[in-house]
Amino acid sequence: MHLGYFDDMKDVDINTARRRFLRQTGAAALLGSASAIAAPGATGGFKGEGRMGMSTGEDWIDTFFNGGADAIIHFYADEFVFEDVTLFQTIDNKEDLYRAFLPFGNAGPDSPAGVHQFDVIRYDGGLAGDRRGVTRDAPPEHYTPALWAQWSDETLKGAAYDYDEWAVMNWVWKAQHNMDFLGLPAKGKTTFCRGITFHAYKNRKIVREFTHWNFREVGVQLGALEPQQKFWLKGWQPPK
Repeated sequence: MHLGYFDDMKDVDINTARRRFLRQTGAAALLGSASAIAAPGATGGFKGEGRMGMSTGEDWIDTFFNGGADAIIHFYADEFVFEDVTLFQTIDNKEDLYRAFLPFGNAGPDSPAGVHQFDVIRYDGGLAGDRRGVTRDAPPEHYTPALWAQWSDETLKGAAYDYDEWAVMNWVWKAQHNMDFLGLPAKGKTTFCRGITFHAYKNRKIVREFTHWNFREVGVQLGALEPQQKFWLKGWQPPK
């Protein structure tokens, strides 16, 4: 999702961006990252107590806007792996992650990245004891080691990290674009997109994240792709 703007942010000086962010939002945003930025009355957010739940998802999503990069970065453990499966990108250090989140710290009506709204639709999650990812021992049939590594190495990153709780969040992303998006003409357009994020937590910090979002549907809305032909539905006819 936000990695769609990564090319525009990769050369940004982080210290300059941090100072600009604090000038725009005030020091309270940074202080908020050390306390709690959560839905009112929530006890299950990242700084809460007990089982994590819907408030965790709302906490995570809301902090994109209410706290920006300076706040969201503290939701991740010192050792973590973030993965945007759609864009085939992983991040495992906070410097790069901070830069990746910066576009949404400046998401006003006139900002280059436009106006973005994320809303959690559904949260599934629970305690996990003390678990790690279980990985395949060897490449499957008809894969060379090199080919298998090409398609599996990203997923395997962070598999050794313990986690004690997990979550799957379904969400919807509304984007009002002020610039092209992933090479597609998008300025002045509004798109909607479904997505899903898996989190593995350790001590209420994210140690592993997988996010997948429906780029194809965004491409349809921007006129780059044809709508899905739902031939499997009885009586379905393509729209005219």
